[in-house]
Amino acid sequence: MLSELEITQFEVFGFVVLRGFLSQHDIDTLNAEFDVALERAEATMERASFRKQLNWWNFMPDTPFTASLLEQPRFLDKVKQLLGEEVVASFSASNSFSGDRTDWHPDTSQKNWRGLKFGIYLQSLDGSNGALRLVPGSHREPMHSEFKRIPLKEGFAHSDVLLQDDGLTVDQVPSHIAAVECGDVLIFDNYAWHGSYGGGEDRRLITMGYFAAPKTPEQEDAVREQVTAESKIRDIFPLLQRDPFWLNNPDNNPERAKWIATLRKYGFLSDSN
Repeated sequence: MLSELEITQFEVFGFVVLRGFLSQHDIDTLNAEFDVALERAEATMERASFRKQLNWWNFMPDTPFTASLLEQPRFLDKVKQLLGEEVVASFSASNSFSGDRTDWHPDTSQKNWRGLKFGIYLQSLDGSNGALRLVPGSHREPMHSEFKRIPLKEGFAHSDVLLQDDGLTVDQVPSHIAAVECGDVLIFDNYAWHGSYGGGEDRRLITMGYFAAPKTPEQEDAVREQVTAESKIRDIFPLLQRDPFWLNNPDNNPERAKWIATLRKYGFLSDSN
């Protein structure tokens, strides 16, 4: 469980790092499944933009351990501490970056969306080789919207960023560098601004996304807008798919069954899924 201090850090800053969270066995298994899926991704798509990014979801039969993390209490219990008991797991993704930077962006532009992401790191990273950078407090207004006033030199698939040739580069934005060792896990709010700088070849990141089940019309609208955003990013990364293997829920996991029903209700899943 998260300590009161860790919960407060997340609430105030928009992120918290869990040191030494994964075992060596976890790391070895994740890397083995990553290798299998990476081969498929490299045969399917080109690395996108200056990020040189490959991105896929871990719902295939050959990544069972990676997908299972979504349902493991060591992750899910922490989500419920931060978002409440009624939560939905929306994705488990793997990313391979070979570019030297990831532009500044939030994971949602919807202020009424309540969600978070786990970042699982399979390499040790600091400010020189691609550790995540976050703007503390940018998960809340007015800081989140104020950030949009800053001209940035680069952006990728984010229409609400002010881009200018003389804008700030990723490393010029004042931020916290979340240095991690292999096996550390970062939790951050989807509304927080984040980026990275200085990364090398095949920088590996596994992420898992959850959101709070909407309770107001405004929150429901935010969820539906996120469906649209997900569809657009899938045009760039076609392997962002919830495979029938996962949707069939062969172990009859009750949490997963609730998640699938909610995803279907709001349009994340088509009638054919």
